[in-house]
Amino acid sequence: MVTLRIDGLEYGYSTKPVFSDVSLDIGSGEVVSIVGRNGAGKSTLLKCINHILKPIKGMVLLGEIPVAAMSHRQRAQRFGYLSQKSEQLFPATVFEVVLTGRYPHSPMRFTRRDEEIAADVIAMMELGEFASRLYNRLSGGEQQQVLIARALAQGADILLFDEPTNNLDLKHQLQIMRLIRSLSREKAITSILAIHDLNFAATFSDRVVVLHGGKVFANGQPAAVFTKEVVREAFGVEVKIYDHHGVPHMVMVDG
Repeated sequence: MVTLRIDGLEYGYSTKPVFSDVSLDIGSGEVVSIVGRNGAGKSTLLKCINHILKPIKGMVLLGEIPVAAMSHRQRAQRFGYLSQKSEQLFPATVFEVVLTGRYPHSPMRFTRRDEEIAADVIAMMELGEFASRLYNRLSGGEQQQVLIARALAQGADILLFDEPTNNLDLKHQLQIMRLIRSLSREKAITSILAIHDLNFAATFSDRVVVLHGGKVFANGQPAAVFTKEVVREAFGVEVKIYDHHGVPHMVMVDG
């Protein structure tokens, strides 16, 4: 079942196109990683998907409904967006931050049901011990988990992650990537990631999309996409690729 259809999408600044003719079908519960060099348009594509940025051409459909035709509130109910920049929130507890995910559903005043949903998500995410702690006193990895919990409380069908492992140590990077994958498996939540780490993309994604030269250069399962030739052309580096139980693992060759 196709959850999201991206059809002929184009975006640019002034006379400089960032990408054009991007077309993708993304199914329910898929984890899709968008990779490419700096400036390839990964973050821009995420923002076009949920209409933070308005494409020059093309359209995005959620089911049969054009995302452009949705109200801001409707989009906020269906899409969760997590920026690569750390959010600087006013001093608030973890529970209060997660509860703000209910704002698209209860813009005037949070209800008891909203509070129950926030509490349920916190329990599901195993964040109960942090519920009364201040968000800004948590580690980077813990804060990222709280922001994911907020998106889940939002009731979002699709989560858009812009560099979800940014500024995290290796342990927390693994924790976040495993969480994203488990959400897709257990909750059928579609996750689309703009990510630099090719090995994380290969390990945790159902599909990888390579942006290069303003186009979709490659699109498919990690083992099919991550070849020496694709990496050389799209990233300008030489790699050795090792097979680890069907998952490609890339090591850069120096010289």
